[in-house]
Formats: sequence, structure tokens, C-alpha cells
Amino acid sequence: MDSPSERDALPNGTSQRPSSDPVPDDGSGELRGALVAGLIGAVVATAGYVIYNRLEDEHREALRKSVTKFVEERVAEVRSQLKF
Repeated sequence: MDSPSERDALPNGTSQRPSSDPVPDDGSGELRGALVAGLIGAVVATAGYVIYNRLEDEHREALRKSVTKFVEERVAEVRSQLKF
């Protein structure tokens, strides 16, 4: 009769049973962090969208103008830094 270790052995001699050694880190912590960051980003974006939709038209227009000005300034700044 086969011993337990012989029954669990594969043809190449390795064991089918998982070892009791700790599993090396395969990056699952980084994946979990990325998923949490994405989830937080989605929640913040949704909250911003809901708040924006509740604003009155004149407040929306003022916000749109200030954001447009901010983005235009940053684009101009990046363009000036890229020109050597």
C-alpha cells in the first residue's frame, strides 16, 4: 500500500499538498490599495456631481468659469515648462 506522501506526490516528485511555509507577497496588497483608492475616487466624484447638480445656474456658471480659468493657467504653465 502507498504511504500518504507517495499518494500525494505528482509524477515529477512534488507534493500536491500545500506547504506550511508562508506564501510570498504577490502584490495583492498593492491591488487592494489601488481598488480602495478607486472606490474613494468614485465616491468623491459622485458626491461632487450631486452637489454640482443642486447648484443654481449662476453658481454653476461661476464655478465653470473659475475651473476653466484654473485649467487654462495650468496648461499654459506646463507648456511654458516644456519649451526648452
